[in-house]
Amino acid sequence: MVRTAVSLVMSFVFLIIQTLVIMEIKGYEMIYFDNYSLLASVLAVNFFLSFSILTNIKYWLNGRYEKSSSPIE
Repeated sequence: MVRTAVSLVMSFVFLIIQTLVIMEIKGYEMIYFDNYSLLASVLAVNFFLSFSILTNIKYWLNGRYEKSSSPIE
């Protein structure tokens, strides 16, 4: 549940970062998000990207914790 909420917030952060990069590259002062289906698809891709990153971090931390608490070492 926490991963989902953090991924939702991170998807908006990724969108802002991507927008700033495009504005800097193309020299725009403002970008209009008038195509809502495109905006929704970019947010969905960003959500799944951040969710997969957080899932990999979770599995890495669980594996590291299990390895450190193992009696055979």
